[in-house]
Parts: sequence; C-alpha cells; structure tokens
Amino acid sequence: MILRLIKWTVIGAAALCATGYVLFGTQIGSYLGTAASSFREGVAESIPIDFELKRARNLIREIDPQLHDARRELAQSEVDLQAVQEEVTRLEKEVGDGERKLRAVSASMTGGSVGFTFANNERVRVRVEFDLERTFEAFKNKVALLEGKKKLIARQEHAVSAARLRLDAVRAEKGRLEEMVAALTTQKRQLDALAASSRTIELDDTALGRAREVLDQVKNRLDVAQRMLEDEIFAAPEGKAASRDIVAEITRYFGSDGEEEAPAEGCAAEPLTVEIR
Repeated sequence: MILRLIKWTVIGAAALCATGYVLFGTQIGSYLGTAASSFREGVAESIPIDFELKRARNLIREIDPQLHDARRELAQSEVDLQAVQEEVTRLEKEVGDGERKLRAVSASMTGGSVGFTFANNERVRVRVEFDLERTFEAFKNKVALLEGKKKLIARQEHAVSAARLRLDAVRAEKGRLEEMVAALTTQKRQLDALAASSRTIELDDTALGRAREVLDQVKNRLDVAQRMLEDEIFAAPEGKAASRDIVAEITRYFGSDGEEEAPAEGCAAEPLTVEIR
C-alpha cells in the first residue's frame, strides 16, 4: 500500500513537471519560484499587524535566556579573575619569602656575614645543601607558576571584558527592539484612531446629505403648494361682476338721435327673445 502510494506520488510529480515544462519550457523554475514568492508575500500581508506585534514581543522575551546566560558568564569570569588575582598575591608573598630564605642560606654556606658554621660535620653540610637544592627548585616552580598566573590574569581580564561587552550588546539590542515595538504599537494606535475618525466623518457626511435631501424635498413640496395656492387666488373673480344692461346698449346703438320711439297705441311691445346656445 505504501509502495503504491509512493509510486503514484512520483508519477503525479513527474506528470506535473512534464506539463510545466511543456507550458513554460526551461523557465519553469523561475515561474515556480515567482509563484512561491508571491504566495508567501500574500500570506505575510494577510497576517494582522497586531498579531505580528505580539509575535515580535514573544521573540523579544526569548532573548531573556540569552541575557541570563550573558550575566552568568560575566559573573563567572569576574569570580575566576578574582580567584586568580588572590592566588597571584599569595604566590608573590611566597616567592618573596623563599627568595629571602635562599639568599640567607646561600650566604651562610659561602662564608657570608650570617655566621652559620658547620665545623667539620660534613653530613650536616650535605643535608643542608640537599634541602637548599630542593627549596630552590620549589622556588623556581613557584616563580614559573607566578608568571603563568599573571598571564592568566591578563587573559581572564580579557574574558571579563568580552563577557561585559556581550551582556551590554544583548541588553542594548533588547532595548532597541522593545523601543521599536513600542513605536510601532503607537503608530498602529494612531492609524486606528485616524481610521475611526475617518469613518465617523464619513457617517456624519452621509447623515448631513440625507438631511439636506429631506429638506430639499420639503422645500419642493412647499413651493408647489404655494404656487397652487397663488394660482387659485388669482384665477377666482374678486367679486360679482356688474350686470350688463343690454337693452339700453341696443337702444343707444340704434337710436342715434338720442330719442327712444314710443310704441304705437294699442300695440303691445313684443318681447325680445334671445336664444342662448
């Protein structure tokens, strides 16, 4: 089952590569790299900034163990330096005492002013010379050890300086990163506040626009009502018109002499009938 799965996976990959080669030719590697890069950039840009800032804070907290190690290294180097310095002080005292002792014994054996005498006891003289030789060898070893410890002090002082520099560098880098995160957090808050303010202004503009639209509609309705009212007022008659004396007008029109002819006696005047259509 596993072999069959591996087989079909290999076949599918080979078919995909062959298809890509047919479509893109020898530039398939460049296309695949560009596609992968674009995909990574798209994923990175889709991550929220707040999440990235939180991730940066977590990474900064991971520096604390390194800072602790740097402090421990500096403390250990300082303790080692102090131990070497104390040992050098002790060796310097022992070397000084041994040098004075060797000088005194050597002077006594060469007939110096110290006044040690061995008479004719050769055995005592041989034993003293043997002890002197052993003391001298031990003295030279201590001198060599003292020189080595002094060189070790120089190296240990260099180690202390390096540990202090490393600690200072880690502290400075952590402080710089914390300041950068704080600055980016402040900038993010400012952008959020600006975005919120922009949205508020946009909502206010929309509300004002709706209010203006409603007021325009109200004004239009009032204008129409006023125009209709004015038309009704000016179109209606102000009062009842004076009645027209049509008979008098006709009499004046046909009676040019100004005198109205009386109707003949015995003849009633025929009424004038006006047909109104």
